[in-house]
Amino acid sequence: MLRFLARKAARLRRDRRASAITEFAVILPVLLAVWAGMAELAHAIDEWRKLTLLARTAADLTAQGDTQNPIGTTLMNDIIASAANVMRPFDTTNVKIVVSAMGVDITKLNLIPQVCSSVANANATARSTGPASDLVVPPGYQTTGMRYVLAEVSISYTPMLGSALVKLVKGIGNQITFAATVPWPTRGGKTYGSNTFTEVIVPGTTTKACDGSAP
Repeated sequence: MLRFLARKAARLRRDRRASAITEFAVILPVLLAVWAGMAELAHAIDEWRKLTLLARTAADLTAQGDTQNPIGTTLMNDIIASAANVMRPFDTTNVKIVVSAMGVDITKLNLIPQVCSSVANANATARSTGPASDLVVPPGYQTTGMRYVLAEVSISYTPMLGSALVKLVKGIGNQITFAATVPWPTRGGKTYGSNTFTEVIVPGTTTKACDGSAP
C-alpha cells in the first residue's frame, strides 16, 4: 500500500497539466488588458488625427476667402459643416470649431496677435476682436502686418473600452478632451488701410478690427 501511494505521489509531482491551466488563467487578464489598451490607443490616435485634419481643412478653406469680403454666411456655414465629412466615421455632435482671422500689428512686431474677426459653430464661442493675450504669433507668421487664419477645434473623447476604468485614475473623468490648433496663411480676401497683406473677414463681424492703422 505504501509503495502504491508513493508511486501515485511521484506521478502527481510529474504531472504538469494543471500547472499550465493555472498559468494561463493568471496571464489571461494581462493579455486582455494589453489587447484592450492597444485597441483603445489606436482608436484614440485615429480620432485625434481626424480632428487635426478637420482643423487644417477649416483653416485652409477659410484662408482662400470668397468672391466677397466678409465671407458669405452660406459659404462659412459650409466650411464649418465640413466636420461631418472630415471626421467620419467619428461622431461630430459635440465638436467645437472656432475660426479666426488673425493679424500682426502693421507698425511693430507685436508677438501677441490681434483677432480681426472670428466665427464659431453652435458648440463653441467665437473669439472677441482685439488682442489675444492667450496666444503667440506662430513662427513663420512673425512679420509686421501679417494676416493669417487660425482654426481651433476640440472634441470630448470617450474610450471605447473601459471608460469606467478611466474614472478610477485620480483627477480624470471618463472623457478626455482632444484639441488641435492650426494657423494657415491667408490666400484670399482684400488689403485694408496701408497694409500690404490681404485679410479675410469671416461673417458676423461688422467692423474691420485690423483695417490698417489700428489692428
